Amino acid sequence: ANTPGDVHAALAAGVPASAIVYSGTNLNAVDLAYLEAHDIRMNLDSLDQLRSLPPGAGEVGCRFLIDDPERPNRIGITAAELPEAVALAAQSGRRLTGLHMYAGTNTRRISRFVDGLDRLLTAAATVPDLQYVDLGGGYGVPYRDGQQPLDLSALGRVVGDRMDALSLRLGRRIALWLEPGRYLVAASGVLLTTVVSAKIRGGRRYVGVDSTVGNIAVPSVYHPQHRLRAVSPRGEPLPVPTDVCGNTTHSRDFLARGVALPELMPGDLLALQDVGAYGYATSSHFLNRPRPAEVVLDRGREILATRRETLDDLLATQVRT
Repeated sequence: ANTPGDVHAALAAGVPASAIVYSGTNLNAVDLAYLEAHDIRMNLDSLDQLRSLPPGAGEVGCRFLIDDPERPNRIGITAAELPEAVALAAQSGRRLTGLHMYAGTNTRRISRFVDGLDRLLTAAATVPDLQYVDLGGGYGVPYRDGQQPLDLSALGRVVGDRMDALSLRLGRRIALWLEPGRYLVAASGVLLTTVVSAKIRGGRRYVGVDSTVGNIAVPSVYHPQHRLRAVSPRGEPLPVPTDVCGNTTHSRDFLARGVALPELMPGDLLALQDVGAYGYATSSHFLNRPRPAEVVLDRGREILATRRETLDDLLATQVRT
């Protein structure tokens, strides 16, 4: 979980609190109280967060800054701060039992994870009650054709060897935790959108659709491009670069730019692929467009998971006086 909302959704879905790991940042008092009330294990990312914990028995972990001192990061603590973190936890009647790392998002380089893990293993000597090492998330998936996927098997072998060595050195088995959210769900999500217009201007085709960039993760958030295909293609791709434009007048409302697509007519369906992670989760009421429905396909069965929003939903939280 990355927010209290993640925890709330998981609990509502029947996930036991003991199976939830919170790895968030900058929790206020209300957030901390909610997580504490539901007995959620937390990986905190600053000394101030540890100071904010109310006294009580329990276990906490720390997010560790994996970059070197020349490459500062907003998330995590440094190796020099770990002794104070252990002391702060003890002062509140708790134990610091875990170390967590943040390797970035959508990382497809094994070396990035291994470098971070090595820093955690070095820091492990500072945590006398260590029970787990959390390799975090960010396991990358290819969003473009031709990109190499993360070699998860090779990464597993390297990590396994290092964890075995750590357990041997400490004389007890240290657990390995993983947060493979994107890796599990990214490719399972598709945004379906309907063509409403097609026009050519200056040797470029502009295809208008009934969705918006507000329904996907844009380049400034996570990744620059999703694969796009026609659901029922009319022949081969045309030799003209195509921009797929959303249904707002925002100058950057493009779901895809410069892609190769076949002839398209109003009513045709396009499928924007790999939106199972940071798709609906980052969607918004951008320029007052209601969000689309979510439908789950389970072995040929269609399940409406989230209904399509209406214009009235845009006003549902507004207070009228």
